[in-house]
Amino acid sequence: MTPFGRSVPELEGGSPARRRAQEENYAGLKEVYKAGKLSVFASDRQPPDRPVQLDFHFARGSQGTSHWHGLLLGHALFLDMPRHVLDLNSRDSLMATLEYVEEKTEADRVLVNFHRSRPDRGDLLRAFGFLGFDLVRPDDPTLPPWDDAIFMAYSMDRGPCVEENQGSPRGSPPNRQDEAQRLDSLL
Repeated sequence: MTPFGRSVPELEGGSPARRRAQEENYAGLKEVYKAGKLSVFASDRQPPDRPVQLDFHFARGSQGTSHWHGLLLGHALFLDMPRHVLDLNSRDSLMATLEYVEEKTEADRVLVNFHRSRPDRGDLLRAFGFLGFDLVRPDDPTLPPWDDAIFMAYSMDRGPCVEENQGSPRGSPPNRQDEAQRLDSLL
């Protein structure tokens, strides 16, 4: 169940393990941020080299909530693509999520992923390309080895100095060669 007491059938990211058991991941999440329509829930980081689970919930009034499920691993945030991401207000939820990531984490890259077989794949590639996401080559060493997933990356505009924000989940700089294997083994 989500922090809002509902199951999450709307997530359709490329993670094979997440497709098997999404509801188990919500037990240890706590709200770490709330502003406007955005609420962010996070897992505890134990041990320090483990990823932080971040769930972003964006209130859409009578239309319910847009939900982005993510893992912050080092300086990269991996987001699962919601099933109805091209619907009304999904752009707003993504922009609020990216704003949070830029202001409250040290992530320098956000990667969205979705099934290669999605019928709206072409629309997703166009829409996210328009928003500044670039297609990531399947052989990129920082990606987990998911054969049926497409990844698109958004690079955060970071200046020479990243301001420290108290109380926000932060990743520690990993060995980038091991990032993909660790992410895949956790999912």
